[in-house]
Amino acid sequence: MATQDLIVPGASHLQLSPTLAINEAVESVQAQGKKVVHLGFGEATFPIQKDVLKIHEHYSRSTSYMPVAGLMSLRQSIANFNSKRLGVEIGIEQVIVAPGSKALLFAFFDILQGDVLLPRPSWVSYEPQIKHANKRLFWVETDEEDRHTITKKALDDAYENAIKEGGKPKIMLINSPSNPTGQTFTATNMEVIVKFCQTKQILLISDEIYSDIAFDGISSMESPIRYAKVEDSSTSIIVTGGLSKTYSAGGWRVGCAILPRSAAGSKIMKVLLAYASECWSAASSPSQHAAAEAFSTGEHMTQYRESVRLLHAHCTTRLYESLRDLGLKVAKPSGAFYVYPSFQPYAKQLAKVGVQTSAELSQWLIAQCGIAALPGSAFGEDDDGLEGGRLRLRMATSYLYFKDQEERYTKGYGLLQEAAAGRDVQLPMLDMAISALAAAIEKIKSI
Repeated sequence: MATQDLIVPGASHLQLSPTLAINEAVESVQAQGKKVVHLGFGEATFPIQKDVLKIHEHYSRSTSYMPVAGLMSLRQSIANFNSKRLGVEIGIEQVIVAPGSKALLFAFFDILQGDVLLPRPSWVSYEPQIKHANKRLFWVETDEEDRHTITKKALDDAYENAIKEGGKPKIMLINSPSNPTGQTFTATNMEVIVKFCQTKQILLISDEIYSDIAFDGISSMESPIRYAKVEDSSTSIIVTGGLSKTYSAGGWRVGCAILPRSAAGSKIMKVLLAYASECWSAASSPSQHAAAEAFSTGEHMTQYRESVRLLHAHCTTRLYESLRDLGLKVAKPSGAFYVYPSFQPYAKQLAKVGVQTSAELSQWLIAQCGIAALPGSAFGEDDDGLEGGRLRLRMATSYLYFKDQEERYTKGYGLLQEAAAGRDVQLPMLDMAISALAAAIEKIKSI
């Protein structure tokens, strides 16, 4: 058989995820005996809450398949937690559990009709998932400064452009707090998005995997589901989330989705359950039992989530302040654990060494300065497009706490307690990263 006949067209464009590719680049440089400041991978690394960890260990021998929709107690816990978080009533029948919200997003693109509107920039996996589902993607341009805020004009322009090009946009996906920008939507911005989707009969998917890491402690409630009228048949909103970010349990692979309480929501759930039964069957049994505790609204979990939020806010804000003071163009992050600086102020110097795109900048920084960060192009940025999106890098703070897994647990709980108590937190690896970035900027200035 000829090699060109092996792969279906929808999968032929797929490449290794940029987040995994940056890890391989880091390992390659380290193999040469060089040190690398790893700001490229967004994996939360705090120690898992002790009660949650014990439950996972207790159920380690629970190896039977779980229900396709998920463990009943977990679905109830997710419904209760989000009802309290969002101030809206959510029933267990609206909740489905899967091995990660990534799998759920993939499924939604596969089963739902229509093309997709996506803010530029957006998380690295959205675009390939959309294209793999043979859907057309139409970018919604964001604010030049924060690369996140979406105006009504930007929405209308993206929609009109899609229609002119023969597209049929019926889905929009948003993410707040955002990967890569670390920004959150304001209540006003969220209302604009919801009203637009209602007017255009567009199903809105809200990826809220970072919702509990909103630095002000308030923005976690700014979900589109709070601005939609339940009785309005034009309102179709799906919310996704999971264990990987707030709870630092990405490897346990537990994600969830909350579907609309409507005829449309019931129809989507029916098809999604059938899809899941033929695809992933169920999420891990021990992980689901542990997740039921993680999503608890009890005081112990509330305190854990608060300490996680405070520690992420401390570290990410310090990195932002350092980048700002180094002369980079960067908006202050308000959530998650990302900073999204533009090196445009140093474009002339970088051009002298052949660096004119974010991808080239990412490669140059790791090779010449030992700093790993993801290029804006991995998130849909166009280095020939709007100036605000050029020479952007996403920097993650998640690897700036512990040097290894052992230290994660010997020092991690203490760090979280210090953050919760409002004490000054010492982060030597963050200090090293800031020093390395300062040296990199000096090197660029000297070109």
